[in-house]
Amino acid sequence: MSKAKTPSFIIDVELNDKNRDFLMIESELEINRVIYNTSLGEFVKREKQMKRTKQYKKLVRIARAIMSHLAKNKHKEKMEYFQNEQKNLSEEFNKLRKEFGLTEYSMHKYIKEVRNHFNGKINSIIAQKTATRAWNTIKKKLFGKAKKVVFVKRGEMDSFEGKNNDTGWRFKEGKVISNDRVFALKVKEMDMYLVEAFHLLNSQQIFQYKNKDGETVTDFYRVKYVRILKRIVRGIVRYYAQLVCAGYPPVKRDRKTGQVKYPLCKGPVGTNIGTSSIAVSSTSKVILKNLAENIKKVEHVHREIRVYNRKLDRSKRATNPLNFDEAGRIRKGKKQWVFSKNYKKLKSQLKELYRKLALYRKFSHQYEVNRMVMLGDRFFVEEMNFKALQKRVKKTEISEKTGKYKKKKRFGKTIASRSPASFVSILSKKVKALGGTFIKVKTSSFKASQYDHKADKCKKKELKERWHRFDDDTKVQRDLYSAFLLMNSDLLGSKSDRATCLNTFEQFLKFHEEEIKKIENNKEEILNSGIKLKVKKTAGCAA
Repeated sequence: MSKAKTPSFIIDVELNDKNRDFLMIESELEINRVIYNTSLGEFVKREKQMKRTKQYKKLVRIARAIMSHLAKNKHKEKMEYFQNEQKNLSEEFNKLRKEFGLTEYSMHKYIKEVRNHFNGKINSIIAQKTATRAWNTIKKKLFGKAKKVVFVKRGEMDSFEGKNNDTGWRFKEGKVISNDRVFALKVKEMDMYLVEAFHLLNSQQIFQYKNKDGETVTDFYRVKYVRILKRIVRGIVRYYAQLVCAGYPPVKRDRKTGQVKYPLCKGPVGTNIGTSSIAVSSTSKVILKNLAENIKKVEHVHREIRVYNRKLDRSKRATNPLNFDEAGRIRKGKKQWVFSKNYKKLKSQLKELYRKLALYRKFSHQYEVNRMVMLGDRFFVEEMNFKALQKRVKKTEISEKTGKYKKKKRFGKTIASRSPASFVSILSKKVKALGGTFIKVKTSSFKASQYDHKADKCKKKELKERWHRFDDDTKVQRDLYSAFLLMNSDLLGSKSDRATCLNTFEQFLKFHEEEIKKIENNKEEILNSGIKLKVKKTAGCAA
């Protein structure tokens, strides 16, 4: 049986740079890299052996037949029959994988010899966790979520971790210990968050949470395990200890007064999160904003990244002219690439820019979440599979208007730069830590983008339709209206409560008009919102 999951948070603290034992960390990172690659290589061999068998080929043929029947048949009884067959087939696949050692715990046994090769320099639990990391990689390939696996190159392993706080790398009395070596932590006295977090751990304060069955469980604050992390910040290698702790993260407080900075207010809040923007509706105001745009430096970093990418492309073409054809495309077949010292330098500078961009994006999300929690204590958010939206379209289609092939790209670039899934994760953790409720609503059953509370029916809309029109010609912005319907959801989050919608709609319209006017006056370009900004024509444009 798997262990029960408890609420967790991470304390990220830098190790003291005056310590000379960082060579030990580098050594362990390299050993873990070898263990990871060895485990992954063994998994790939076992997978190839399994795929050669007649039994595996037979099961694959049956799986394809079942999938085709499920796609064609719409009869309930037949659908249930084929779904049961699919479950039985998955059990057969599991048995076959166990026969060939394609399991997590079979690799734990295998790596004992690999660990002995390094004379036991690395803790057995850390080696097992690295083997589990390899299993999580091959699992994606086995279940069709990835096409291939990637091995870690020398010097690119950046972390390792244990399973508990008893052996190996562990946290004790405010320090990180491994064997006879002690690593001090850099903790600022004015950092109230860290001071409060360490106080909760040292005093082993009690907290409560609800498990999957809905039962209330009592536990105490403690360090579950320690993760050692290597980061390159501004070209300098730094080492961090991430303490994975059981419990809820401490609330941020004001340094002078000690009061909670962003208190949780009462009331329902509907949140409609898109690929690039967010719409929020509450009893006090509505918000329509672009994601990851609260920090102005983001645009500057994006511009720098484009410049560096062009520089890298020019350098690569100059040092490898034979690898490109006359049209400038990369030739097919095996090639040998040569990179200059300047190319490698530019590559490291580009990596630093991506690190900054990720940091700015995270700060922007946290800034927005801190202000959202002050709108209410019950948050309703639609479930979105952002990973599926990143994938390219499989079907090749021709446009009826132009007669040309339609582009297969979807929202991959937008999701990478805006990171909506990360925003949902930060919001969920923040609300739960403050004692609020966070409910994910099923998009298919709730139909927030189609429901009309006045007519009490669903109206299908195309993606390009950004405004919802009622029968009386009143129109509202589509995303804000979806957030309004989510705000007026029932307690289970299954559908909108029509009576509540009718009572609160007039107030919503006032907030809606105020928000639209504010966007138009400030000339904020909200992506995919349908709000057209009035641009004054200059004398040059008029001529």
